[in-house]
Amino acid sequence: MMIFKRILFLATLFLFMMAPEFSEARVLSLDDCITEALKNHPDVVRARGQVKRADGVLWQSFGAFLPNISAGGSVTQINSEPGVRVIQDQLYQTSGITKNYDLGLSAGLTVFDGGQNIFNYLGARADKSYYKYLSEQTEQNLILTVKTTYYSYLASERTKEIREEAVKRGEEQLKLAQSKFDVGSASKSDVLKAKVQYGNDKLSLLEAENAVSINRANLAYLIGIDVNSDIEFSRETPKRDYSGSENEALKFGLSNHPGLLSTESKLSAARYGVKSIWGRYAPSVSVRVSRGWTNEYWGMVNDFSDDDARWTISTSLDFTIFDNFSRKAAMASAKASLNDARVAYHYQRNSVANEIKKAYLDMNKAFEALKLADENESAATEDMALVQEKYNLGAATILELLDAQVSLITAQNSKIQAEFDLNLAIARLENAMGKR
Repeated sequence: MMIFKRILFLATLFLFMMAPEFSEARVLSLDDCITEALKNHPDVVRARGQVKRADGVLWQSFGAFLPNISAGGSVTQINSEPGVRVIQDQLYQTSGITKNYDLGLSAGLTVFDGGQNIFNYLGARADKSYYKYLSEQTEQNLILTVKTTYYSYLASERTKEIREEAVKRGEEQLKLAQSKFDVGSASKSDVLKAKVQYGNDKLSLLEAENAVSINRANLAYLIGIDVNSDIEFSRETPKRDYSGSENEALKFGLSNHPGLLSTESKLSAARYGVKSIWGRYAPSVSVRVSRGWTNEYWGMVNDFSDDDARWTISTSLDFTIFDNFSRKAAMASAKASLNDARVAYHYQRNSVANEIKKAYLDMNKAFEALKLADENESAATEDMALVQEKYNLGAATILELLDAQVSLITAQNSKIQAEFDLNLAIARLENAMGKR
């Protein structure tokens, strides 16, 4: 009995210790959200798949430098009248059925094709780089979207906290107005005004709570997690800053922006495409070597005896004189693609510079706006405390008190918006620079 009690005690203690582990919801930080999104989002999965396809094409281009090797075999049967046949000075009685077995192994290699294989390989390698940078661009755009959604969630949480404080303050003001009315130091109108304000504060709190739920669901959907799961997101605002100059940002962006690097790779691929087409105007030289075995009996041919074997070595030189203008058409298409790639690279480079300039200026503006919003909130908080004290002493009206409260809430909301704008401006600058 004593042993049973001890086991029961230990089991209860174990469950008590483990209970928080099972009940606590998973809390994700901004970095966790980015990791989940990069793992689950279909745009990223699709972009990475394109890189793998380009890698397959690169291997195929590399294979053109290697000989192609093939092996084969065949059997031929001829039916004729039965009789006596002479094989190697020996007489054999035949059944009228003659078979012939062939086995062979051959290898061929293109020795020269005007450089087409070389330029096709270099073009495929540039194409792979293009899709790799394109994949990185997709990831960076997704990271910016996750940051924007995460900051929206944090802003809605902060707004909800302010609304909760306003509801508590409104409730206290209603009680105060009612107590003043009860002793005859306030009018019925003051009570009604405080009651209306209290109702509006509760309605605003409900809207803020709904906004939190919607933003949480939007973030969960974006990173590929069930929107109805008990997932939670950290309310700590990640510390992000940029202290460099605009020129430093521009220099970094022109060297690292994946969108710009992708157009640069596309331009290289187009150049190699034109060179490859030029190679089609040159002659091509190829060599083929084969080894074959032939015998009428399967039991002898599969011994691969030298008596049944033969070597074949051939070299061919091909020169296309007229191909119905297919090379001309291919060259025109390749040159057009090259011009398109040049224009796209030029505009992408300008676009990156433009985005960095705008993002940098927006970030500086957001810094100043946050300073102003912080000072405005401090002033509104001081005004609110002063008017509250006056109202308590009967030196201020209920309207002055409500105006001060509205001013405080407006200032607090402005500060939340300024914090959101600054975080977003830094995130946009990082995205424009090609920095995660």
